[in-house]
Amino acid sequence: MQSEPRAPESRRWERRILLRYTLLQLPALALLIAVLWLLATWFELPRLWLGLVAVIWIIKDIALFPLVWRAYDPEATPRGNTLVGGVARVVQELSPEGVVEIQGELWRARSAQQDLRLQKDSLVHVTAMQGLLLEVTPLPPSSPENAASENNSHSPSLPVDS
Repeated sequence: MQSEPRAPESRRWERRILLRYTLLQLPALALLIAVLWLLATWFELPRLWLGLVAVIWIIKDIALFPLVWRAYDPEATPRGNTLVGGVARVVQELSPEGVVEIQGELWRARSAQQDLRLQKDSLVHVTAMQGLLLEVTPLPPSSPENAASENNSHSPSLPVDS
């Protein structure tokens, strides 16, 4: 059995994420120093300002890291479209639009095959998501989800109302 990845909120940053963040901040810091150097040369500003602004820039990067480190994590689990690929149960007949239940929530859905009517309590596979509308196709009768549904009178992945 596969272990579930920890929620993004509970993950901690790792050294490789800090390295990636730092390396991606270096070009901006180099550009800032170059621009400040040119401004200090043209307008005869004190060189101390160059160092002070560069240090403030680095402090800004350090302060922002705890807020943005997840964006630099290549192994982060995506949060969007997690319903695509899942199995849903039809709550209101799809002809071609209706309502399905997936992960304990009700969603508007449309059959991918416009001429096909899907009856209440049949299981469907979510193939796409367009805004808040799911596109679904019927599960074949020989699929493992349908076999479990017939044996238990409900899908194991769906909540059971008693």
